[in-house]
Amino acid sequence: MKWFKNIYLILLVIAFTSCDKDFLERAPGLNLDEEKVFRVYENAQSFQADIYSHLQDGFNRLGNYQPVPISGASDESDAYAGYHGTDPLNSGSYNGNDDQLYNYYTGIRKANLFLSKIDVIPFPNEAVKNAMTGEVYFLRAFYFNEIVKRFGGMPIMEKLLVPGDNLMFPRNSYKECVDYILSDIEKAMAMLPIKRTDNDLGRATRGAALALKSRVLLYAASPLWNAEITNANKWQLAADAAKAVIDLQDNGTPVYQLYGSTVNDYERLFFTRSNSGNNEVIFYKPQGTVDFSNQQIFVWAPKGDLLEGAGAVAPTQNFVDLFEMSNGKMINETNSGYDPNKPYTNRDPRFYKIILYNGCQWQGVTLETFIGGKHRKVLAEYSRTGYYVRKYLPEEVKTKTSVRSYHDWIYFRLAEMYLNYAEALNEVSGPVAEVYSAINKVRTRSGVVNLPSGLSKDEMRIRIQNERAIELSFEEHRWWDARRWKTASAWFGGDMYEMYIDKRPDGSLTYTRKPFENRIYRDYMNLYPIPTWEMEKNPLLQQNPGW
Repeated sequence: MKWFKNIYLILLVIAFTSCDKDFLERAPGLNLDEEKVFRVYENAQSFQADIYSHLQDGFNRLGNYQPVPISGASDESDAYAGYHGTDPLNSGSYNGNDDQLYNYYTGIRKANLFLSKIDVIPFPNEAVKNAMTGEVYFLRAFYFNEIVKRFGGMPIMEKLLVPGDNLMFPRNSYKECVDYILSDIEKAMAMLPIKRTDNDLGRATRGAALALKSRVLLYAASPLWNAEITNANKWQLAADAAKAVIDLQDNGTPVYQLYGSTVNDYERLFFTRSNSGNNEVIFYKPQGTVDFSNQQIFVWAPKGDLLEGAGAVAPTQNFVDLFEMSNGKMINETNSGYDPNKPYTNRDPRFYKIILYNGCQWQGVTLETFIGGKHRKVLAEYSRTGYYVRKYLPEEVKTKTSVRSYHDWIYFRLAEMYLNYAEALNEVSGPVAEVYSAINKVRTRSGVVNLPSGLSKDEMRIRIQNERAIELSFEEHRWWDARRWKTASAWFGGDMYEMYIDKRPDGSLTYTRKPFENRIYRDYMNLYPIPTWEMEKNPLLQQNPGW
């Protein structure tokens, strides 16, 4: 994407970010005359591009020092001592952690300013005007949804605040917020193009707006909001929205397709852009290529001899246990074939592309994650679980080399839309053929066997939840899925397990599932608390129950 920069943009950014971090504070007076800024198209173009700067990637979201992904606060992973960004969440302390209020409300405020100046901007033509305006409506909806999924209903900031305006706003209801987000999405869909040129990759498209609509409606239909979202057709609306993304066409050709037909393609889709043949990705945050020293790689890469990463994202045994056997059975099912003495044999093909485990090959090195092994020497400083993450790590990007790879954060991809559709349609009609077809398309791409026939609606729901856990792992879905399903207290609270691997004098290995941490999670934590400092600034805000 081309990000245009000039002195006007720099001054504008300074004007927006120099104020005290009160998310309801009005936009301060600009250092430049607004008319001068927006009556020059290049200035307006730069300002609009800067609204994208509030998109956050999820590689290392939490922690100011040695940050880690939010997966470390779910049952997906653990971060060892030193990489402690998720520690407060795991001990039940949420005050200000991942609140993102200032970031996203600032993005919304910028969007409001741009939209207020539409009539004075000298757009070169109507198509450009529509595309740029549609992007801003999309970003405003995206940012507000990020706030709402964290806190529930929050103040809707549609109006551009000016000096003298009332700054005290009560919270809107969750339903009011959803309706407002959907309204912005509809406006965006009507204006955005279906495709982008190579110069504009990463900008919002009609498909991105449709995908956001799918996710918003799916979350709204979920058990967390049953008391507030009561319309009988809510799951059908969610199914229809997901299907609209799947069926989107450009001149008779599907816009999006699952990338490739093998599990190797599943691994590579995270490093491959659309201009290189990846038509699965719908919306992402474009970033330049990265090498091993980049924190997006280094923090996740395994630690130990010849590998030399931080190894701060260690999958838990709780998560590893979710991977099916290659025959499609869960490990605890009768006749699954699971052997506790050979726990990594004959698993879901994606296991070998998502998890680095004892005895596997990585970058020409045999991983040793038994106690005292080369990649698990001291438990306090290495993986506490016996695993490292492979997903998101291009194998060719190694320590002490200059090899680089694309490493973009993906917000929406087609596989999610298939799983959204399967989940919603199962709630509407039960496990009909279309539900099986959607979920099996995702599985087949990676060489995973089809789901067993004859599942009940409840059984299919569980299998869909598990499929999302595997296919969308470490993409910041499980953290929110568990909340909306109201399963987080069972999954994220209590004991987290490691695989304790002991190497005997004769060289044989024993595998023992052991708890390494007891985490705190209560049902009221499904919504974040509004930070105390924000409550003090605005007495009209009401705190979420339980906090």
